[in-house]
Amino acid sequence: MVHSSIQSCPKTIALPLIFVPGIMGSRLRISGTTDIVWEPQDSIVNALGIAHRDAAGKRERMIGSNGAAYSPGYLEVDPGQVGDFLTRERIERGWGGLMQGSYASFMAWLENIAGTSAAGQLPGGGAELNYEVWAHPYNWTDDNLNSGKALGETVAKAVAETSRKYSDTDIRVLKPVIVTHSMGGLVARAYTQIHGGASDVHGVIHGALPCDGSPAAYKRIVAGFDGGGIKGTIERHVLGANQQEATATAANMPGVLELLPNQTHKSIDGDTKWLFAKGHDDSRLWAKPLSNPYGEIYLNQKDWWRLIVREYLNPGGKAEEAFFDFRHQLRKAIAFHAQLGPKAFHPNTRMFFANDAGHPSFDHVEWKQTAQEDDIPLDAEQRNDGRGTHEWGQWYLFPTNYGVQNAFQAKTRYEIQPPDAPGDGTVHAGSGKYVSGPMSEPLTNGFEHQAAFDSTEARRLTARWLFDMVEEQL
Repeated sequence: MVHSSIQSCPKTIALPLIFVPGIMGSRLRISGTTDIVWEPQDSIVNALGIAHRDAAGKRERMIGSNGAAYSPGYLEVDPGQVGDFLTRERIERGWGGLMQGSYASFMAWLENIAGTSAAGQLPGGGAELNYEVWAHPYNWTDDNLNSGKALGETVAKAVAETSRKYSDTDIRVLKPVIVTHSMGGLVARAYTQIHGGASDVHGVIHGALPCDGSPAAYKRIVAGFDGGGIKGTIERHVLGANQQEATATAANMPGVLELLPNQTHKSIDGDTKWLFAKGHDDSRLWAKPLSNPYGEIYLNQKDWWRLIVREYLNPGGKAEEAFFDFRHQLRKAIAFHAQLGPKAFHPNTRMFFANDAGHPSFDHVEWKQTAQEDDIPLDAEQRNDGRGTHEWGQWYLFPTNYGVQNAFQAKTRYEIQPPDAPGDGTVHAGSGKYVSGPMSEPLTNGFEHQAAFDSTEARRLTARWLFDMVEEQL
């Protein structure tokens, strides 16, 4: 591709870039202290004592002590410290608040390579490009609407500081561009399309965006976090390895609830139903939601496959009060989804997503019967292991070589089946396939969700789109 307007432009160009990370991609501490509760760096040691806490202990660490209701002011971003990769300037630009293991390489690439011929796009003889790279780490437990409002402050600061830096030169400062990863795309969409920031930025580039939520969020609350790699290991220790722990932490957070499939979510085949049950002969027994995921699944308290067991929200506390607060946080998600809708994108948007079978993803969640009877026996005792298995049966005494042993025999058992849709392991390909409005491009070479911007193909696209957005302003 030849960018003639860049070639003919005699001036050096400066473009402010603001990167918005995904969920759990920002370092968090208890507000007003140096007590870090989420340090997503390169060692399991950074679980900071949360690893061996029970559900109540994890909740106290992430939500607040004494059974406190969720408060957006409880946690704040820790900005990091100067040292090695993190210079004073980078700290001031927000880099220190990011998960370095996932984003440091990409941030350095944006700053040093993306705007040069080494990125494979800059035409020879063109104007020099200076990408002034900022980050917007945020409290990912909070409502994305709040995080989006704060993003406006970061954008304004990036523009002001870039303009000041080049005020005594003939370098032209262009309108900024936002680059997002995962949930950071919801933050950016909230800023541009709800808070009125669309006119303040030239365009937005999204990577691995869960446009209408992800069934993986449901699975992780009802069966615990089980992501791969260092980050996945720490997620299990911090947010929970089972339903009891994940409900006590993640289900109290409006940011997490806003990642649940919304009312316009579609699986890869275009089906709006994404929660299924199958019998032992693979026949489909039911499919949800019929129309409303919030009432049918998220607030449901009568069916075993419900999202929330109210007693798990605040272990040892009052279940009704905890469920009341959960409803309050869910209402934030409902309102956010309604305001954003399926078409609320910046008019100049680019987006890439994984369409790769090598990283199976949940575009639906399937409970399959793996015992004897599809129907739950009326006189059966129920067992829930908190990791995606529900059983109904009776206890029996069995003779063994060591005496009589008490054992549970299940007549009915439903287990969550592994993901089988193409995607990146977290966001399925349908999230990009059904986007209406922005340009959306599948990456068939694939990438793992957290490492989306480490993909060579993703960086090539990002560089190309950034050059396009520069050319559009010249």
